[in-house]
Amino acid sequence: MCVVWRWLACVAVLLLSACGGGGDSTTTTVSGNGLSSLGLSPAVATSFVQTANNLRVVVQDGPHGFQLGANANVLYATVTLCVPGGNPANPAECQTIDHIQVDTGSVGLRVLASKVSGLPLPRVSPSGTDTAWECFPFVIGGLWGQNAVADVGLGQQTATRVPVQLIEDNASSSMQPPADCIKAADGNILASATALGSNGILGIGSTTLDCGANCVSGNYISCQIVNGVNTCTGFVQYYSCPQGAANSGACSATAVPVNMQVYNPIAALPTAYNNGVVLKMPAVTDPGAATASGELIFGLDTVQGQAGLSGNYVPPQATKVVLGTDWQNQPDSYLNVTTRYNGTTYLSSYLDTGTNGLFFTDTTLTRCTGSTWYCPRSTLNPSAVISDGDNPALNPVTVNFQIGNAEALFSTNNTAFQDNAGATPGAASSFAWGMPFFYGRQVYMSIWQQAGALTAPWYAWVPL
Repeated sequence: MCVVWRWLACVAVLLLSACGGGGDSTTTTVSGNGLSSLGLSPAVATSFVQTANNLRVVVQDGPHGFQLGANANVLYATVTLCVPGGNPANPAECQTIDHIQVDTGSVGLRVLASKVSGLPLPRVSPSGTDTAWECFPFVIGGLWGQNAVADVGLGQQTATRVPVQLIEDNASSSMQPPADCIKAADGNILASATALGSNGILGIGSTTLDCGANCVSGNYISCQIVNGVNTCTGFVQYYSCPQGAANSGACSATAVPVNMQVYNPIAALPTAYNNGVVLKMPAVTDPGAATASGELIFGLDTVQGQAGLSGNYVPPQATKVVLGTDWQNQPDSYLNVTTRYNGTTYLSSYLDTGTNGLFFTDTTLTRCTGSTWYCPRSTLNPSAVISDGDNPALNPVTVNFQIGNAEALFSTNNTAFQDNAGATPGAASSFAWGMPFFYGRQVYMSIWQQAGALTAPWYAWVPL
């Protein structure tokens, strides 16, 4: 899908240290010695047993440089990259990389090139001779790097021959991003672990491809008449660069077939595990959790009561909403759901582990000094209604949430918290249900048009 990234738009507005919340539920355990003099709360975790179809995930501190203290609500996993057919036990063929952010709001695995510099990964070559490089922008920045093919290890499963992006993080490299890419990224190319807050991004969103039809045709720029003016928008996502090119000036926009576009690693898993994911996270309450460990289960409605596997059936009592798919007539709701809050309807709304707070615009709320985070005097307990994307009248469900004082939260050393919220950066037309939404819930997220399913993608959830 051709969408912008959501998470860093929100992560980057952190101005202080981060914290979270600690609590328990029927599947939550709490460890540690209570609050320390630094304000560090116990860790919380769901029960976890390694099976053939799951992956341990954890909110914790990691690489960071865009804020002063610990990372806040960044969900990490460890993945293994191998040359196709490589042996994970051979470091010349495979590398295991920690602190890869799990992002349900984007598609594709993107890792710092330096983390796999010793692996002879085959490069993607649409022309048969040149190498594909990709510009992947989002709200406040973007990534630039060449594409390669790798086997991706997730827990005990392997997605074979998956196109991935190798993020260019060599500051002295002559292959600097083209001007069009820098412009699309608002001048902010993220090219290090500190800039990313991670060693890479594991995008497991609701589609199989990171672009789709536009990249197949190479039609990156669209033009239309706006108020009598011919207005053109867009950016070049894929470039073809000659092998050994001295700089990006030798690169040109290129069409990329479906089998060479950066691909959702979940969708490349074996059939029983490739049509979606289940994310189970422990409950988190004030004043925060040092860390929050959960479980990512592969597949939907394929495993129930089988020994040695984690169940992924969606229970009949689960709340379920459908994402929009009518991109021609209702582009705002495309791959989104609807949220109604405080008299405003947000057609661009989504559940996203890659967003580290709840983000929406409410001019009645007090903001922290010099920040877009909200800082009410006491914790607020509002609610909103989530419903289908293209048909907002369908499947409405009320969701209660909390808004805490971000300045007080960030003054601790915690990393997981459930009530940090802020104003949407830039346009005020979206409502992001970020990482706080997932605490204390088991959330099911399907992948559109996967395994023959032609129905619209959907979210579902149940409380733990």
